[in-house]
Amino acid sequence: MGGKTTYAYWACQIAGWGGYSALGLTIATLTLGWRGGTAIAFALFFLYSVALTHWMRGLIRSRGWLLAPPLRGLPRIFGVAFAVGLLLAALVVGLSRPLSGPGVFDTAAISGTAGGLALACCAWAGIYVAIARNRRAQLREVELKLTLGQAELRALQAQINPHFLFNSLNTIRGMISEDPPRAQHMITLLAGLLRRALQAYDAQTAPLSEEMDAVTDYLELERTRFEERLQVAVDIEPAAADCAVPVMLVQTLVENAVRHGISNLPAGGTVRVECATELESVVVKVENTGRLRSPDPGSTHRGLANARERLRLIYGDRASLNLSGQDNLVTATLVLPRIV
Repeated sequence: MGGKTTYAYWACQIAGWGGYSALGLTIATLTLGWRGGTAIAFALFFLYSVALTHWMRGLIRSRGWLLAPPLRGLPRIFGVAFAVGLLLAALVVGLSRPLSGPGVFDTAAISGTAGGLALACCAWAGIYVAIARNRRAQLREVELKLTLGQAELRALQAQINPHFLFNSLNTIRGMISEDPPRAQHMITLLAGLLRRALQAYDAQTAPLSEEMDAVTDYLELERTRFEERLQVAVDIEPAAADCAVPVMLVQTLVENAVRHGISNLPAGGTVRVECATELESVVVKVENTGRLRSPDPGSTHRGLANARERLRLIYGDRASLNLSGQDNLVTATLVLPRIV
């Protein structure tokens, strides 16, 4: 944005003062006839007009007059513009005698030149202030949207499935007296998952390999609860392991597969996670035994809704998440830009 803005500024400077100089030279030629000195005078006018207004722009910015309240900043801006206009007029008149000869400027011409250039510089300042304030307003709007987007993203990342937490704690409580070492192991796994959830607050993405470590811990906890009812299969293409994925998003898909799929089947089933690369994309598929069902009455179906919203905030329209069902199999397909 900065490069484009600088280019546009200099293009306007050259076009504006170049056009002003060309118009002045044309009028002078029609009035007095062609004079080489006059052409040189207007070429010099173009150069020092660009230089002085550029200096004025730097002064306005360095003094912070654009940020000041209008009643304090605008008088200073237009005061400097008026002074620069008078300085330009003095240079024009002062250089006219050695370059164009005597008699070019009389009292009326000097007054007209001073007034015209003062007005031109004030107009330049007015246009610059309007453009600068409009651009600042646009930047503030963009910054506000980014801030709100980050806040919304962090809120989505911070949500932990309460059902999973409640069920895990209940399972651990039941094992404390029956199998203390196993209960301790489950507490360690659960603490690791909670730690990752807290760390996710400060990060948007992480390598897929790290996310799959969290998924593995989660599935081990759930297998303790479901025992033989939950079978797990994981297949990760080596090229996909280092690709960035949204923090805890794959785990959210796996949680949905367990909660809405396996937990509703008396005989249980299989959760399969496949990660692969395709051209410029990373494709993550989470499959579970079961049938695609409508959300339960009163259910917010928050997991997938949050996942799609996070994708929108991070990638815009460059990522997708689709849910499909076929032949007693439900598949969540996540497609992300391939970023390492």
